[in-house]
Amino acid sequence: MERAGTCGDPREELDLLLTHVHVSDVLDIMESLYCGEETAAPEPGSRTSRQDSHQDQGHSDPVLLSAPERPGPASVRYGTVDDLLAFANHISNAAQRLYGHRCQESGILLNMVIAPQNGRYQIDSDVLLVPWKLTYRSIGSDFIPRGAFGKVYLAQDMKTKKRMACKLIPVEQFKPSDVEIQARFQHENIAELYGVVLWGETVHLFMEAGEGGSVLEKLESCGPLREFEIIWVTKHVLKGLDFLHSKGVIHHDIKPSNIVFTPTKAVLVDFGLSVQMTEDIYFPKDLRGTEIYMSPEVILCRGHCTKADIYSLGATLIHMQTGTPPWVKRYPRSAYPSYLYIIHKQAPPLEDIAGDCSPGLRGLMEAALERNPNLRPPAADLLRHGALHPPREDQPRCQSLDSALLERQRLHGRQEPALPENTADSSCTGITEESEVLRRQRSLYIDLGALAGYLSLVRGPPTLEYG
Repeated sequence: MERAGTCGDPREELDLLLTHVHVSDVLDIMESLYCGEETAAPEPGSRTSRQDSHQDQGHSDPVLLSAPERPGPASVRYGTVDDLLAFANHISNAAQRLYGHRCQESGILLNMVIAPQNGRYQIDSDVLLVPWKLTYRSIGSDFIPRGAFGKVYLAQDMKTKKRMACKLIPVEQFKPSDVEIQARFQHENIAELYGVVLWGETVHLFMEAGEGGSVLEKLESCGPLREFEIIWVTKHVLKGLDFLHSKGVIHHDIKPSNIVFTPTKAVLVDFGLSVQMTEDIYFPKDLRGTEIYMSPEVILCRGHCTKADIYSLGATLIHMQTGTPPWVKRYPRSAYPSYLYIIHKQAPPLEDIAGDCSPGLRGLMEAALERNPNLRPPAADLLRHGALHPPREDQPRCQSLDSALLERQRLHGRQEPALPENTADSSCTGITEESEVLRRQRSLYIDLGALAGYLSLVRGPPTLEYG
């Protein structure tokens, strides 16, 4: 053996070894060496116990390793975007294994508006989840907006008192793309993602709340939007799209239900179909989006770019203006279950633009609905369109309470009769006091009137006259 090990061929060494050693002896040696490791249970919080399930990620899951002193790998903590995406990948890859075996919540938080307590974040004790109620209509306590794969609740952190939107997605339907875009990119017109928490078999996405509801909900309850409202919404959506497109991101699902109102702005939500392009053209493997808002190039599946979102915005503008999606009036849903062929042959739906549309807004919509994507303007160019910057005299009077009060006082001051010149000094004091009382009463009346005007804008049905 020594001679063969020093100068012999390795194959001859193996043949010689197999000649003198029985297979049963080899098995006995292997059992004596590895029987202890084969039966030992992996340590719950150890890094090596998770390496096999995370070889495709390059690093282990940070949430499940954050509390090694606990018997189970469960905790909720603050982390980075990379931590959150690793956690999302872990949930997606291990959905079947996690189903029915989660006794404690776990998650990653990006914003301190969510305040976990000692690694726990529990419903009713740390956060309240209530059915969503819109601010501009009474819809009942049992109304819950639903997305493609989940329900949306209004959540409030018990410690910070922050109100948030909470989208619930079953763990078997959750995809990392549901949170990737919102986690990586932050913009004032993109709903901010606050964190992801796994409770049982449901993934909870906490994000910026659109307490004013969506554009679709406003259309269903109040009817078509007025032109100045459409301009306001369009500006905010284009700002968000301009930012996304500068990063190479295609939203793929621009429509009224994915534009929601916060107290001061409109934001984009639902990025589950979004992709970030690595080249100038994205070649999809399947259809992405809602067909009635799809652009012709998306339907063809031969490659498209960020300008597909611009066409979807143009179709959304028709819906906001008329209260009905494009194509539906001319081709009822009952007779046409699919609009793909119609869009492919007849797009753009310029006939669906309202007849009383102003020339400026019509030009904007025609530009956004341009069939040829090479001629379709990007979001940055549309933001400079004249329709979004009407002259001051054409803008509606939408004033705050303070400005309305000053304007009403100015108008009443013109109508008050002048005092007689021969009024005695003794009566001046009385008149001044009486005028002060009347002024206070009038001020109260003006405040209530301005508030009523504001509420009629938010809650009441649209009318031809503003206010």
